[in-house]
Amino acid sequence: MTRQSLLIVLLTIISLTVGAQELSATEYLKKINKELPHQFREIKTGATMEVVRDHSVIRIYMLVDDIEQYEELLVERSDETQSNYAQCKSITILKGKYPKNYVEVVDQYPQSVKMAGMYRLKAITSEGILKMFAPVNIMDKSQIATPSK
Repeated sequence: MTRQSLLIVLLTIISLTVGAQELSATEYLKKINKELPHQFREIKTGATMEVVRDHSVIRIYMLVDDIEQYEELLVERSDETQSNYAQCKSITILKGKYPKNYVEVVDQYPQSVKMAGMYRLKAITSEGILKMFAPVNIMDKSQIATPSK
């Protein structure tokens, strides 16, 4: 067997092994939801955030890919116009504190239950690089169907 043939065989074996270990998005969602206290409806690349209103309480659930690459997470809120965002939560990331890359916080001073709102997440690295994720709407707890485990 030539070197080139051997290399092709090895690369094929590696790609098949890695491919067998990958989960589909649906399988990954089921797996992660079994491990977390909050049941996410979908998982997004980079960061997933779901904001749920339970009467006058706003709970913010976040799943951040490789969370320890960031030094701080900033949660901001706005009304439905998305014209002015104001910071409502600052989370300092400590090594080992978030083993599943999962964070759950409560907005202590949410907007009135009569107002629609949006929340967004900003992540800051130790080098000061800012990454902003897409805003999400507030969901009402009564409207959420809990996915099956």
